[in-house]
Amino acid sequence: MSKRLYVVEDDLFFGQRVRAAAGRLRVPVEGLSPAAARSRAWESTDVVVLQATLRPDQQLDLVGELTRRVPAPVVVAVTGHLETALRQRLKAAGALLAAHSAMDRVLARALGISDGRDVTAHPPA
Repeated sequence: MSKRLYVVEDDLFFGQRVRAAAGRLRVPVEGLSPAAARSRAWESTDVVVLQATLRPDQQLDLVGELTRRVPAPVVVAVTGHLETALRQRLKAAGALLAAHSAMDRVLARALGISDGRDVTAHPPA
């Protein structure tokens, strides 16, 4: 079964950035609200990406809720480089971490497209 990419869209700009990254990686992406993310039946092959710096406590709760599911999706939490305490809490909750500048590489790894090192920022053909 192939992996599917979802973005928790509670910020328009972030949603657009994830859609652009998905386009560069040539994978479809589906947007969903935080409430839909909480109520969805996930597969272990699903990848959910969210911006953790937007309402960090609520996002941390969502990460914990998703990673405790059986089966649990892969959760990618995107933050800034300097948000060390938040990044530690997200990692402890089971999320993969991505800085905004490295989102493509982390998404590629999470989706099993590559190890993330060979991802280029070229638009899809």
